[in-house]
Amino acid sequence: MMAVVAGLRPATSSMARSRRSFGLALAALAAATTWSPAAFISGVSHRAPPPQQLLGTVAGAHAVLPSAAPSAASGASLGSAVAAAAALMLLAAPRRSAAAVGRSAPQSKVVMFARTPFPTTPIGSRGKRRQRAGRMRPIFRGRQIAVRVNMKTNKPIKYHMHVRPGDVVQVMKGKDAGKVTEVIRVFPKWNKILCLGVNYCIKHVRPTREDEVGSRVQVEAPMHASSVMHYCEKQLVAGNLGIKFEKKIITGGKEQVKKVRFNKASGEDIPTRIPNKWVPVLDRN
Repeated sequence: MMAVVAGLRPATSSMARSRRSFGLALAALAAATTWSPAAFISGVSHRAPPPQQLLGTVAGAHAVLPSAAPSAASGASLGSAVAAAAALMLLAAPRRSAAAVGRSAPQSKVVMFARTPFPTTPIGSRGKRRQRAGRMRPIFRGRQIAVRVNMKTNKPIKYHMHVRPGDVVQVMKGKDAGKVTEVIRVFPKWNKILCLGVNYCIKHVRPTREDEVGSRVQVEAPMHASSVMHYCEKQLVAGNLGIKFEKKIITGGKEQVKKVRFNKASGEDIPTRIPNKWVPVLDRN
């Protein structure tokens, strides 16, 4: 038993710590039955205090166990008193549970769930706001907290987006009002868009391995699509989206009616572009 206790590895979980403490208590009781204080001290030296501290608790052991006082003249009684005191200390040592640790040191949800430095996709609200709204209410107090779902088909309802990835837009309200930017990505289920270089926020990245270190990065956050308008780079004006149908000649000499988007303020057509790839802020030129 002494070899098994001495070969225990340091554990991290609460269950492993309880097993280790129980094993040390059994070792102390075994040392008390065999009257060998030296074996007990060498067996628990992996995690036990030094022998001087153990010997200093003999007086406390006599006070707790008065039955050991008459036999204190021999070395066997000394070993039994020390072992019994160590067993009592190991069994009565206060241990903090995982729930107590969580209550004493609450972590932010951003730190708990952020694992990548890239922009975050919109997600539904959780907690008290979701409980107050109920299961069947995707909008609560003018704010969308969940994806809208068609009750008959059980499929998500998407918004009609007036912008597409690659469009040049101008921010009309908010902290970045007046800036001209480019749409990188759209989220039709949330009526939100991700633009380049606007609506910055600080994101806390949690380390995923032991050799990594957490960091605070600056990324763009999705914003509501109603906060931007199409921007004409030729006339330098912002306007609403307009749709017109024109006849165009395709291959083979045939005519086909196509839908064309244009800017109502300038009358210019809105070209279809491929959006630029998002790169971290520190890696941009």
